[in-house]
Amino acid sequence: MSIEALPTKPADSTTARVSEVLLAFAGAEKPLGITDIARATGLSKAVVHRIVQELCNSSFVWQNPQTRKYQPGISAFALSDAANQSSQFRRIGLELLADLAEHTGETATLSGRIGHRRIYIGQVESAQLVRISVQVGSAQPLTIGASGAAILAFLPESEIAATLNAPIQYSNNRTLHDPDALRERLTLVAERGYARSEGERIADAVSFAAPVRNRFGEVIGCMSVAALASRLTPGRERDLAAHVMASADELSTRLAAQR
Repeated sequence: MSIEALPTKPADSTTARVSEVLLAFAGAEKPLGITDIARATGLSKAVVHRIVQELCNSSFVWQNPQTRKYQPGISAFALSDAANQSSQFRRIGLELLADLAEHTGETATLSGRIGHRRIYIGQVESAQLVRISVQVGSAQPLTIGASGAAILAFLPESEIAATLNAPIQYSNNRTLHDPDALRERLTLVAERGYARSEGERIADAVSFAAPVRNRFGEVIGCMSVAALASRLTPGRERDLAAHVMASADELSTRLAAQR
């Protein structure tokens, strides 16, 4: 997976706007209208309409002539297929994800970073009757949850500042959206090597996540494990954090060996 930093203010870049529009389709369960995309990206309808028309011209987006709604086009599917086949990060990560889920007995996920967001690219669900589940392919801001914090805390300062200076989204009243509070969290995550969140996206879910680096030492994503709060004790939490860090380190080590 190729990871590139966005400029300090992502909305000021045409490339960043196009990326945001494309990411609005990640994990979408149905075709999107201009209003849907504008709401998801924070861009004006006029800007969204202009970008979508260009994407239609290059077949990255297709418009249903009857509903007037938009969905990914053939170019997007071709690019996705090529990325999936060539991504060592995803291939090796999914192997280790299965081991992480087996060892912890909880749901394990793999996320990749794209700009100021992350995308779930893999999941192995817990075998337990009541378990946490995410939607593979859905995108989330780096400011939400343990997985986002595990990535954001280890990025260069300029990229952290860019993310915190942009409008901060939140899922519910447990999601941190104050820049100072987020700064404190990132400092703690950087010190201990993993992130923890509770109920920020899914009620009663406690998640632990650790960063994954490529062979250049750059953070490109994370591995995480999520469990119900009712199943956890302090000792159990330490075990889950240790397992997720070990798995993320193993993935980073194996990626470093790839040429």
